[in-house]
Amino acid sequence: MFFSPIFHGIWQGFFISILLFGPAFFKLIHTSIQEGFKKGVLLASGVFVSDLLIALLCVFGVADFMQEPGFQKLYSLIGGVLLLMMGLKAFRHQYKAFLKSYSERVPHSKNLFNGFWLNLINPFTLILWLNVLGSISLKYAGEVNYKMLVTVNLITILLVLFLMDVLKVFLSHLIGKKLNARIFFNINKYFGILLVIIGLVFLGRFVTLVL
Repeated sequence: MFFSPIFHGIWQGFFISILLFGPAFFKLIHTSIQEGFKKGVLLASGVFVSDLLIALLCVFGVADFMQEPGFQKLYSLIGGVLLLMMGLKAFRHQYKAFLKSYSERVPHSKNLFNGFWLNLINPFTLILWLNVLGSISLKYAGEVNYKMLVTVNLITILLVLFLMDVLKVFLSHLIGKKLNARIFFNINKYFGILLVIIGLVFLGRFVTLVL
């Protein structure tokens, strides 16, 4: 009975994970290389929780509100500004200041929170889940166990996304073991540039929606 939603959830989750390149993805790689496997998994857990929250909001009827132009504009503006500020801060970080922050112990809860909010402020995460849930709902429309089939399909996608993120963390951590502080510093700079670019894309989306 549940073979179909599990099967579809596995390939959908794998496909989404391969194509998903938002700020949370780059932060995941960055954290895993610089801070290690455990903190990378915590960040991936934060991403998982925010994905689950957005999916639940869509399921329980908040989807219509989240698709409203006013909400989309505000969402894109806030996400763009926050990512731009974060990217500029990382890019302008001086080497001595970086070494000091690099040696400091970051609370584990901060990585969990970072994963949660970085994924949450991405407008494309919202668009993704609206499309995913729309597709799932359409597929099982008219089925006797409609709600159960949609739930199993959705949970499977979320679990596959989380496991794929853990795999990315593991591979990034292996790479990080071979790098020194100077390389970490350069990675931090490139990470800042990527966040600035993504922030500008979100701000561009805001301008497009306004016009």
